Amino acid sequence: MVFLAVGLSSAAAGFLQTVTGFGAATVLMLVLPYFFDMAASPALSSSICMGLAASLALRFRHAIRLRLVLLPSLIYTAVSILAIRLAAGADLRLLSIGFGVFLTALSVYFLFFGSKAALKSGRVSMVVCSAVSGVCAGLFSIGGPTMALYYLAVTERKEEYLGNIQFLFAVTYAAGLPQRVSSGAYTAALLPMTVLGIGAILAGRQLGLRVSERLDPERVKKLVFLYVGLTGILTLVRHLV
Repeated sequence: MVFLAVGLSSAAAGFLQTVTGFGAATVLMLVLPYFFDMAASPALSSSICMGLAASLALRFRHAIRLRLVLLPSLIYTAVSILAIRLAAGADLRLLSIGFGVFLTALSVYFLFFGSKAALKSGRVSMVVCSAVSGVCAGLFSIGGPTMALYYLAVTERKEEYLGNIQFLFAVTYAAGLPQRVSSGAYTAALLPMTVLGIGAILAGRQLGLRVSERLDPERVKKLVFLYVGLTGILTLVRHLV
């Protein structure tokens, strides 16, 4: 049962992230906690998602701009590590509810007012989005939504958007893996599941690439905004019900 659940959820995660640029960790974290504890689940999710992000970054490597990923990666990683350390004494249920409200409001804002007001592509936006994403990644293992909004603002082509955001994810997942190993969250027992998950997530990626090729940039933006809202609603349902 666990092998089927990991395989199917990983395939769905690969498809979704290839089309929208993020969301694989959200899908996996809706399933993995039913089979693993809350130390192993994010560790397994990160290791599987790292394989997907690295493969997509490699595919779109010609569109990667280091000036768009180096500083955000440093901020994202540093803040996420700090958030992990501070999370021990925090009320994660209350924080999760606030996180869900924030994502839902953000989605509604950009869906209905995006044509009148867009996220600016300056240094302040980069720092804020990277820091918020780092906090969300450290506390909830979901750091993609706000980074997706930032990269939509600073890139013009779909390939640029996917290449840069996947490169950032690959770097930050790789930076966090040693800490998960040293803390005992990721162990050798998770290796078979990791191999299965990476294989399934890459299969989902292939289907996602076929769909993505038929989507224009504006439709991709709408899908991203919709999924940001769905992530928020699912977070609220999970912690209120």
